[in-house]
Amino acid sequence: MAKHDELSLDHAFWGAISTDRAFFDWFTGRSKFSGLWLDLDRSEKWHQRWFRDPVTKLDSETDITLFLLETRLSKRYAIHIENKPGHGKWQQNQVENYPIRAANRMRAWGHQDYDTALIAPKSFLNTHANAVSQFGFAVSYEEIERFIPAFSKS
Repeated sequence: MAKHDELSLDHAFWGAISTDRAFFDWFTGRSKFSGLWLDLDRSEKWHQRWFRDPVTKLDSETDITLFLLETRLSKRYAIHIENKPGHGKWQQNQVENYPIRAANRMRAWGHQDYDTALIAPKSFLNTHANAVSQFGFAVSYEEIERFIPAFSKS
């Protein structure tokens, strides 16, 4: 079976996380928001959120953005996710921009806190350990494929 491209994996990820409560709980349980009573805000744009750095004036994007509602505390959080396929390459300052963009967008996008995540094949995560360490958490495609079979072919 053919490998899936990054865009189709983004869509498969969103399709699963927005409909499969077990996957949602498992994935968000890896974040710093583990243990909170969370729901996914499905009304928000989730794909390719763009950001222009006010200092460098360069554009960058977040592949997948999850907006989370904590109903007991009336809080709103976000997880900014970079999807990096095995053949993926880092753009200049891409890793460093994830937390900068997430912090900068808190007020504009109306959330009180954020986390950053990297999803990629295990081999990519092992090869780029320094970059991985700069994200809040990382999840391998091999772990995700338990919930989303498309990730097993990528």
